[in-house]
Amino acid sequence: MSCRVRDRCLELERAIVGRVSSGNLGLDDAVKLFGELLHHARPASVIAINQLLTAVSRAQRRGSSSSELVPSLFNRMARACSNKVAPELHTYSILINCFCRMGRLELGFAAFGLILKTGWRVDDIVISQLLKGLCDRKCVSEAMDILLRRMPEFGCPPDVVAYNIVINGLFREGQVDKAYNLFREIDNQGILPTVVTYNTVINGLCKAQAVDRAEGVLRQMVHKGVKPDNQTYTCLIHGYCSSGQGKEVVRMLKEMSAHGHGPNVVTCTLLLDYLCKSGICTEARKIFDSMIEKGTKPNVTTYNTLLNGYATKGALSDMHGLLDLMAGNDISPNHCTFNVVLWAYAKGGMIDGAMHIFDQMRQQGLSPDVVSYGAIIDAFCKMERVDEAMLKFNQMIYEGVSPDIIVFSSLVYGLCTDVKWEKANELFSEMLNRGIHPNALFFNTIMCNLCREGRVTEAQSLLDLMVRVGVRPDVISYTTLMDGHCLAGRMEEAMKLLDDMVRVGLKPDAFSYNTLLHGYCRAGRIDDAVRLFRKMLSKEVRPGIVTYNMVLQGLFRSGKFSEAKELYINMIKSGMQLNIYTYNIILNGLCKNDYVDEAFKIFQSLCSKGFQLNISTFNIMIDAFLKSGRKEDAMDMFTAISAHSLVPVVVTYRLMIQNLIKEGLLEESDNLFLAMEKSGCTPDSRMLNALVRGLLHRGEIMRAGAYLSKIDEMNFSLEASTTSLLISVFSRETYQHHAKSLPEKYHFLVDVNK
Repeated sequence: MSCRVRDRCLELERAIVGRVSSGNLGLDDAVKLFGELLHHARPASVIAINQLLTAVSRAQRRGSSSSELVPSLFNRMARACSNKVAPELHTYSILINCFCRMGRLELGFAAFGLILKTGWRVDDIVISQLLKGLCDRKCVSEAMDILLRRMPEFGCPPDVVAYNIVINGLFREGQVDKAYNLFREIDNQGILPTVVTYNTVINGLCKAQAVDRAEGVLRQMVHKGVKPDNQTYTCLIHGYCSSGQGKEVVRMLKEMSAHGHGPNVVTCTLLLDYLCKSGICTEARKIFDSMIEKGTKPNVTTYNTLLNGYATKGALSDMHGLLDLMAGNDISPNHCTFNVVLWAYAKGGMIDGAMHIFDQMRQQGLSPDVVSYGAIIDAFCKMERVDEAMLKFNQMIYEGVSPDIIVFSSLVYGLCTDVKWEKANELFSEMLNRGIHPNALFFNTIMCNLCREGRVTEAQSLLDLMVRVGVRPDVISYTTLMDGHCLAGRMEEAMKLLDDMVRVGLKPDAFSYNTLLHGYCRAGRIDDAVRLFRKMLSKEVRPGIVTYNMVLQGLFRSGKFSEAKELYINMIKSGMQLNIYTYNIILNGLCKNDYVDEAFKIFQSLCSKGFQLNISTFNIMIDAFLKSGRKEDAMDMFTAISAHSLVPVVVTYRLMIQNLIKEGLLEESDNLFLAMEKSGCTPDSRMLNALVRGLLHRGEIMRAGAYLSKIDEMNFSLEASTTSLLISVFSRETYQHHAKSLPEKYHFLVDVNK
């Protein structure tokens, strides 16, 4: 090699090192430098060559379409004279990594074979690339074999990185126990798990809803002296959020803070998502504002999460306020942002607002996607403007946006409601041409929506269409249609469908029978319900507790007390586990039939066994005691509520306050009403109307006026019985001068009676 060539080679190598270190090396420059260096290369140039290959590989990862570029450069290198520069182990490792990411695992193993052929000692880095490739291809059992058997054979004992890859692969495949057992095996091998290992296991267990086990791993981690990081706590918080354990989320946040880890934007977004899905958008907003105050900048995902919460609640004003804040903080809305807002408007039937957002999206440089079009199409279909929905459908196809099964579902629903079966048939052909094959679930979803809208005839026609296009209706299809007929009170048609189901070779399940039983009970046809229940038993369809509860309640409501009592005694004798809903039906049935003492004995038995009661249980007993004149027992029952970790609800307070008014204990009734409001329990229309009537019966006009004001404040309406009583009271001359003490809108009552 001449001095001039050598100097140029050194100059190129130094330039490459500098560009790589500064991060200022793009794909085109890397390829150009590779060609020039290869021309002047010496054996030691392999280090700079590897740096260039790594740079090209990373550039591809960021979205370059030149997926074959690294192998192509490698081949150029291999074709060059071996005495100039030859691939070494690290070069092959880069190549294997590239093949695995391309999904060409077989080429990765071919490259691995070349390493073995050259006689190089295999290292952990090379094998880890293959393990990751296998796990990505869902070949986790092969990865396990390499980890536990082949790696030791190659003289390359598995390290913690290799274990981490395979453990993660097992979790991703849902093999939770195998993953956890492999994690425990690390200790036996004398390998120290890292924070990455622990985070992988904790994350996997949390996603599998095994959050208690995940927290056990956290305790083990701390005991072994490995410090949890932000990701550790974020995984656990996500796990507790997913399982709806709010108290545990708060506890984990406190522990996280105590260990010096402030929630980052990912953690906060998880919390917002949990609170919004729980319907607690006010608390979510507090956390959002707290993030900003503490200097944590919300990203577009954070904004979208809170926006979705507001949209779900229909809080459009809050949603727009957040959008303004988003713009003020220079956070650009993305497709998800616009789609959330679009669906909010569409769901509320505000099609003009939705179309404005749709147009605004284009002005922001974003083309509507399938979700955007889906929102508009669904809104038009729900408003029975199917022609406009079809225009949007044609527009999306013209713009190259492929419709999905959700779009087709909306259109089929719209065409069914508009009784356009020919168009619906055409749409099915369009679906099939696009490779979308509708299944029974697709039809069942639309049938369910039609039945809820009372369009049972259209749902029946859809069942017929289902058969015509070659999709076999299943048990759910028939049950959905049966439910539609039951809701419309057409029990004969519903029963005919049960027979049709059997005729076509389907076996009705417990849910099918429950649908019919519920229909009969709702229609007051308890004898038919009992006959169907017996038929269910004869067909060897095992009824569950829901079925028994339905029949039991129907018997009690129909006054068939002895039959109801016989049924629940047989339930107990059969060893069936009765739930609180069953016991509430039994207690209510006994109380309504004046067997209050027997009901109270059952109640006491449940308490002594530590059975978890609910507030309805107490309401039943309080109501029964009050109606039978046992005021002290009712008060004792009311007092006992808190001892069972329960809180009174509006029904509880209504029963108690109505009784106090009846007894003339008006000051006590006022105090209890104030205590109710202070506890955060809001009175409903039924309660306020009942209290007004109770006070009017006692001639307490001013007190009744205070509750009438509450009715007006809360935009409730007067019930017919309340209005009738008001007119009746003020028809008496004795009370006419009291009318002025009522809210002004009720002063007309004096004029009505003149």
